[in-house]
Order: sequence, then C-alpha cells, then structure tokens
Amino acid sequence: MKRIATLFLTILILVIATACSTQFDYHLSRSIFVPDEDNPGLPIYSEKGYNSFGVYWGLKPFTSQSNEEPSQVIVRGDSCHIHFYGRTDYSTRAVTTRTSDGYDHQAGLFYYGQAGYTTHTLIFSIPDFKPDSYGDLLSLNGKRYNLKEDKCVVSLLASSDTLYVDILEGEFNIKKAQNLYVDNVLTRVVLSGTFSFKAILNDVPTSFLNGRFDMGYGDENFFLLQGR
Repeated sequence: MKRIATLFLTILILVIATACSTQFDYHLSRSIFVPDEDNPGLPIYSEKGYNSFGVYWGLKPFTSQSNEEPSQVIVRGDSCHIHFYGRTDYSTRAVTTRTSDGYDHQAGLFYYGQAGYTTHTLIFSIPDFKPDSYGDLLSLNGKRYNLKEDKCVVSLLASSDTLYVDILEGEFNIKKAQNLYVDNVLTRVVLSGTFSFKAILNDVPTSFLNGRFDMGYGDENFFLLQGR
C-alpha cells in the first residue's frame, strides 16, 4: 500500500511539473500589451520581453495582438528578416496595389467608413547578417540602421500581397539584446528597440512613426531557411 501511495505521489508531481512547464512556456510566447499613456493606442517601450510592438501608421495605431505569435526571425539568403505581425483599423484607410495586369487592386485595407480591423506584416530585412541560431541575435545589441543608406529593405504584407515600400528616411534601432534564461537554461533572446520611417507606399506617401518593439526569439519562432 505504501509503494502504491508513493508511486501515485510521484506521478502526480510529474504531471504538475509538466503542466507548469507548459504553461510557463506559453506565457513566454504571449504578447503582453501595456498601454502607453503618452501615445494612445501603442504599447509602452519596454525591455522585458513583453512580445509587443506598435507604431503609428499615419494617424492609426498598428500593433501586435495578444492571441497571436507577434514576431518571427527568418534567415534566408544573405539577410536576416525580422517579421512583426499585427493589425490596424481600416475604417479610414485604403491601400491599393498594382499588379502585372496593369490594374489597381485593393489589398487588405478597404471600405472607407466601415469599422473593423485587418492584419499586416511589417518586415525589416538586415543585409549581410546570417545568424545560425537565435542565440546569435545577441550580436545585434546596440545596432542602429539607417533605412535609407544601410541597404536595409522594408516590406509590408497585406494578406497575400506584398506592398512596395520606397524608404524616404528613417531608422531601425535595436537598443538592447539580452538573453532570457529559465532554470539556468537559455530559452530566448529578447530584442528591444525603436523605429520610425517615411516612405512611398504604392505611389502614396505615408509614415510609420514612434515605433517600438520588445520581442523574444527562441526555437519556436527562429527559422533558418538557407538554400530554400
């Protein structure tokens, strides 16, 4: 009887430990949105791995969402591509894209005056940087990129359409890169920083201002796709 009780207790402890570990990993990947009182609609600037980002696209906030993976790093070719996934209110904005057939098509944002949200992906491509693992992202600490002069490429995805972004001026700053440990094991690298730029987006001038990000990258959202 004593052996059975001991065995049951051991199994119970293992189940609880596994559940706690799974829950903790889940919380590490969630996006925590702490509002910035000075910049309505945006998250605060932080360096705690909150997995949040936000920027004013024109006059509208474009921000990460708590129920989705807000960012990925994809290494392909000779560049490191940092993807930010979020949504924006499309009630006062429309974006068109011109396809090879010569016609303009609305891409992702449409119907002036109709309330709702749509998702977009903002991508910063850093040239000549090919990390082999997420741990190598630590070398980005303190890096500042001039988006006009440093050959960085900025892209915007709306649904399945890629919108051409012609940078007029702007910067992408990684103020801090730091390791995140859980039980003395490296789990993530957190990148925190700011960005702002002005651009021509499909022949229309626009701005992305007061941007900030605080993202953690680990095995689940770092992808090495060389040769693909």
